[in-house]
Amino acid sequence: MAYIECKVWHFQGDDDIDLKSHHRAMKAGYRFYTVKALIDTSSRENFIRRSLVDKLEMEYTEYKEKNRLECLDLSFRYEGKDRLVYTNGNDVFNDFMIIEKPKADLVLGLPWLWLREAKIDMEKQGLTIYGDFVPFC
Repeated sequence: MAYIECKVWHFQGDDDIDLKSHHRAMKAGYRFYTVKALIDTSSRENFIRRSLVDKLEMEYTEYKEKNRLECLDLSFRYEGKDRLVYTNGNDVFNDFMIIEKPKADLVLGLPWLWLREAKIDMEKQGLTIYGDFVPFC
């Protein structure tokens, strides 16, 4: 199993804020949680631990009798800086199913990885997202 470290940001509810505003908020110390995310290429879904959703005080919806979190904003360290992976809230591949005990706080499944053109490099021990390399932890 491979894990990467990322920050989960709570920009939810800020639909009118653009990407530049998110970057300014990150620099200003906006609230986030650092977590280890499992890279799971066998999963057809993305998952998030319920306790993390509760800590972030994020709103979620019920979809087909399952709770789903839409539009999760994540950042990764790249060359010493946080790089925000921008999220389009209208794409279902950004949705995370909320469950009590996933294998990690976040599980990034095939939908999330595909949407971000992620490439796994086992030789370098990391993941490339939109051209930025993120090492496994």
